[in-house]
Amino acid sequence: MNTTTIHHGRNARPEAVERAEAGAKAWRAAGHAQRLASADHRDFYALAGDLTDTLAAVAGLAEVLAWQVAHYADGRPVCDDSQVVDPRERLDAAALDLHELAARARHAARSAHTFWSRISHIGLDDQPAAIAPGRAGVPR
Repeated sequence: MNTTTIHHGRNARPEAVERAEAGAKAWRAAGHAQRLASADHRDFYALAGDLTDTLAAVAGLAEVLAWQVAHYADGRPVCDDSQVVDPRERLDAAALDLHELAARARHAARSAHTFWSRISHIGLDDQPAAIAPGRAGVPR
């Protein structure tokens, strides 16, 4: 990737890039923490809500990027480091990739929301009935 023409000041990075990096790091840490945690329906519910919100945010960011990428060559000279592919064609293909990412993230957000809705009905019974063998949570 040719980054010789990108300038963000001394060691400064754009806010969006820093926030995306922090978000990815936070989700990796959440996954690690959940692997170490005991299963708890309240955690399932809370994490499902955050997953739903995050996936919707990813879809929104992908759409913003798709528009920006599609118009990146408007009024500015662009090049492709391969010197084989027309940079405008590569930008168009990349914008389509981002539209697909947005659509898939929206679909994933709907799945997360469905899980969130379903898990919201789960709790622990204070006086559990006898449970049939092999049928976790289903009274005899």
